Amino acid sequence: MTKLYCKGFIKNDARKNSEAYSTNPMTSTTKRSSVFQPLRFALSSGLATTSHWSVMAMMIIAGVAPTVATAVGALIGAIANYFLQRKVTFRNNSPHHTTLPRYIVACTVIWLLNLIFFFIFYQIALLSTVVAQGTTTLAVALISYFLYKRVVFNEHKTQYI
Repeated sequence: MTKLYCKGFIKNDARKNSEAYSTNPMTSTTKRSSVFQPLRFALSSGLATTSHWSVMAMMIIAGVAPTVATAVGALIGAIANYFLQRKVTFRNNSPHHTTLPRYIVACTVIWLLNLIFFFIFYQIALLSTVVAQGTTTLAVALISYFLYKRVVFNEHKTQYI
């Protein structure tokens, strides 16, 4: 059993997964890391979005309908995003069997919102593909940050959504 240090006291319970019991100062949530969390979210999301947009662009060039292309691109982006948000943004150490189900539910909601927003902006508002997806991405990013921070990668959350 690994000894964990907490405010000068030795803790022998290695199963604790709280920031107060962390052996790695980079995994604890401090004021300083909280300030940079939105920046890390933006960078991680940017990489995931790049994968989404790249797949979407390749599919559109190949003749696939833009609505289908954004749906597939969002799925690919979601896979990359899980690992980036988990390790880079939220520095979460919870086991995958805890975070992954919550992520899948949140991702399903986000994926559907992406599809709905894009459909509204592209098919109804008649915006160009790039403007429609850009607007969609911004809206979905704001919703995603809230869901990931409060529900998916919150190590203090004890129940599933």
